Amino acid sequence: MNKTFHLDIITPTSIESYENVSYLRLPSSDGLIGIQAQHAQAIIGLDIGEIKIIKDGSINIYATSGGFADIAKEGVQLLLETIESPDTIDSKRAEEALKRSKKRLGDHSNNLDRAQKSLNRAKNRLKIIKKMS
Repeated sequence: MNKTFHLDIITPTSIESYENVSYLRLPSSDGLIGIQAQHAQAIIGLDIGEIKIIKDGSINIYATSGGFADIAKEGVQLLLETIESPDTIDSKRAEEALKRSKKRLGDHSNNLDRAQKSLNRAKNRLKIIKKMS
C-alpha cells in the first residue's frame, strides 16, 4: 500500500504539483481535517486558515483564504482563492490590514461580514509568519 499521494494546488494565478506527500492538514469549514494516502473520496469546503504539507519528511506551512479540496484515489486537488508561504507574506501589509479591519468592525455602517473576513485573513497571515520565524 502506497503511503504517499499526489497533490495539486490550483489558484487563479498558478498551479503547483507535489509528489510524495505523506500528510496534508486543511482548514475545512467544519474544522481541521487531516489527509493521508488512501483517504476516502470527498469534496470539502475550505475556510481561512493554515495548510500544512508534509512531503519527504519536510513540513511546509501556508496561509489560505479558502476554497475547496477534491480528495480522490489518485490524490488531492486544492482549488484555492489564495495560498501564501511565510516568505511571501508582507508582515507590514498584514499588520495594516489588521488595523483597518478592526476599525471597520467598529463602524456598523460597514459590511461587518466582509470586515470580519478581512480581519481573519490578516490574523491568519500574521500567525503563519510568526509560526515560521
